Amino acid sequence: MTWRRTAVPAATTVTALVVAVVSVVLGRPDGAVIAVVLLVAAVLALRRPREDESARVTLRSSGLDTDRDGSDGEPATGRQSDHADVDIVIEADPDVPLVLVRVTSLGFETQRFAVAPPAILRAHVPLAHSGEQELVAVQVRGVATDAAFISEAEPRASHRAVVEPVLTSVASLPVPLRLRGLTGAHASGRPGDGGEFRDIHPFAPGDRLRRIDWKATARLGRRPGDLFVRRTNATSDLDVAIVLDDADDVGESVADWALGDPTISGVTSMDVARSAAWSLASAFGEQGDAVSFQVLSRAGGAIPRGTGGRHRERLGAAIARTSPHSRLLSRARTPLVASGAQVLLLTTVLDSDPVRLAGLWRAAGHRVLVVDTLPVPNTGGLDKRQRLALRVVLALREERMHELRSIGADVVHWHGDAAALAAGLRVLSRPRRR
Repeated sequence: MTWRRTAVPAATTVTALVVAVVSVVLGRPDGAVIAVVLLVAAVLALRRPREDESARVTLRSSGLDTDRDGSDGEPATGRQSDHADVDIVIEADPDVPLVLVRVTSLGFETQRFAVAPPAILRAHVPLAHSGEQELVAVQVRGVATDAAFISEAEPRASHRAVVEPVLTSVASLPVPLRLRGLTGAHASGRPGDGGEFRDIHPFAPGDRLRRIDWKATARLGRRPGDLFVRRTNATSDLDVAIVLDDADDVGESVADWALGDPTISGVTSMDVARSAAWSLASAFGEQGDAVSFQVLSRAGGAIPRGTGGRHRERLGAAIARTSPHSRLLSRARTPLVASGAQVLLLTTVLDSDPVRLAGLWRAAGHRVLVVDTLPVPNTGGLDKRQRLALRVVLALREERMHELRSIGADVVHWHGDAAALAAGLRVLSRPRRR
């Protein structure tokens, strides 16, 4: 720890000299005694502390419902809750009687205070958002005896947590018109085993004997040896590509869009996107469909298509850690998706890149479901010019929505009325005529 001298010894010396002069002028010997004591204290305070004397801080979460508390250096992981309690343990060497502490919560709220070590402080941090976030960051500085020396700030100690998004039950799931998988939970249009009734057909080479419908044979047979089988549609699985637009993270409070303060923004578009992605990935995964996950702005962190419990855990971890990342020059890469896959594009539609990508996927024959992740705007606190600007932004957004529908993409609004969302998904999940 590097120590530097403060102005306390010089101020003490000046004060002692002033007291000595005043005591001589007034003929007060008690004042001279006080001056001598101050000078002795100033001289003793000039002793520099040893460089190995230091103050230390340890952080650990105690209130978050977590699977890992973060004590191993990795971010703690936990489910969505109202708050987290982070214990700040401050220790110091015996010659450091006081420690200056600077605590920053969620990157915005900062508090400064002094404590006498050892001490344990508890930070009560509200958790209004999902995803990876810095709950508490702490910097400490040691103060020597009489505050004659103060140390340089110690390295910043940070406690991060990954809060899982809210999981919403999804009862109805849209599927493409043509399914290419060989087995699964979805009814396809080709003949096979496991699906709904298709028709009654004359027995042909390759038909199984157990499929013979004796009642139909007795009713339809015209010649000896005529046999009729009961045919069904095959079942099929589905490739699902979840693509999350990570360019924007705007909250319910429109007045906070320029500030980005998580403590006052309300539910943000990334909260909605993480919840929608996790809910849809879980629902499709429970049906045995192969699910992949990608973000638009970055190629890293993509989860390739897969199934099973381990794959579900990987999807959940990737979705929970997704953070906003601005796209330079309004360019977004086109994620690669499997042939015939159902594409789920989660976006706020605040720029034209999602429309362009949806058009490319529709031209390639994919069914595209655009999930609108913009929260319901709260216009409180806006002046006249800001309200006009918001109207322009929302008008352009509605124009892009109309263009998405015109190219054949389906659109649902995730945030807001849960009944309307369920009804919209139910309509989109109905079988379509060929």
